[in-house]
Amino acid sequence: MQNLSPFLISSIFVLAVVILCFAKPNAGRIFLGFFFLIMALGVNGSFTFGNPQAYLDYANGALIPIYRTLTVSIISLSPFLFGLLVMAFEISMAVLLLNKGKFVKLGLLGTMLFLAGMAPLDWLQLPWLGLIVGEIYLFRQDFDRSFLDMIWPNSQKGASNA
Repeated sequence: MQNLSPFLISSIFVLAVVILCFAKPNAGRIFLGFFFLIMALGVNGSFTFGNPQAYLDYANGALIPIYRTLTVSIISLSPFLFGLLVMAFEISMAVLLLNKGKFVKLGLLGTMLFLAGMAPLDWLQLPWLGLIVGEIYLFRQDFDRSFLDMIWPNSQKGASNA
């Protein structure tokens, strides 16, 4: 039962985010943008700067043998550099999600691929595949305002008059 708890918590969290994406698409994509930013700085930042070897330990537990071999061979080149690249990727995707137009779609595609790539690493990663359902729905939406446009609505007017 103790091992089910993180799986259950992840599943409930993912379900709530998917519901948010369907109910309030703009809020959903902004939430995902900040979520990926927090994951990059918090989770991957602590791995990268605290214990980069943890990436290799994690990859060694991958569920699919060929995936395990591939990830271990890549990460073992430099776990620290791998961590920096993961952080840079997640931060880039977060910035894209918080942008507007086609940038959001690019961020959604990138994060969907990221989630799919994480899934074979551990059973605990499987619930996160559910976020892809919400992201597919978001992909079908148009986002004509960035997060910055929303919090500083007059910033565009000032920029065009300068």
